[in-house]
Amino acid sequence: MSVYQTAPTTAPERAYQWLRTHIAHLPWNQEAFLSENSIAESTGVSRTPVREALLRLEAEGLIRRVPHKGIYIPAMTETDIDEMMEVRQVIGEWASRKIASSASTVVEDLQELLQKQRESTDDPVKFIELDIAFHKAIVQAANNSTLEQVYDSQRVKQERVGIQAVLATTQRYEAVLQEHEDMLSAIRSGDPELAQKTARRHIHSTRDAIGSRRNY
Repeated sequence: MSVYQTAPTTAPERAYQWLRTHIAHLPWNQEAFLSENSIAESTGVSRTPVREALLRLEAEGLIRRVPHKGIYIPAMTETDIDEMMEVRQVIGEWASRKIASSASTVVEDLQELLQKQRESTDDPVKFIELDIAFHKAIVQAANNSTLEQVYDSQRVKQERVGIQAVLATTQRYEAVLQEHEDMLSAIRSGDPELAQKTARRHIHSTRDAIGSRRNY
């Protein structure tokens, strides 16, 4: 189970979460085909809830149905990555600035997530799940449900790209941890300008790491 999800309680939700996780763990530059039968077997549900899950994923733009071939998971394009990073930067900087200026109580949650990340450098998938949880906590603490929904819509893309980014170099793990520590310190200090600056620096660093993997 993901570190930032609760267990799904319905068959359609179980199929939906399984599919999102499967897509998230697929390298960003790879495509794949699935069938309804294989998804039903993997999730232990019937084809009806699988179809409900597929409708949601299709509406989110994460899959396409191809006649006589099945469910198509497209590779991400350069534009997909650029747009996802722009969403992260705009919302992430805004949220960091806002919670620093409002004496947010999210600091303890961020400390806990950061410690868990430090303990997960041998598992790139878990490390990135915790990375996303760290940033999600900041956005959630800023209390704007509309922007939070926009941010959440990019989660699967974040995970697909993020795993590749930390695999770019063994130094990336330590870089992420240090950048998160800087962000946490800035938020704790109550300095909105510094919080925004450290959030921007982290995104720029992530862009550079992603760029090093784009030819792979």
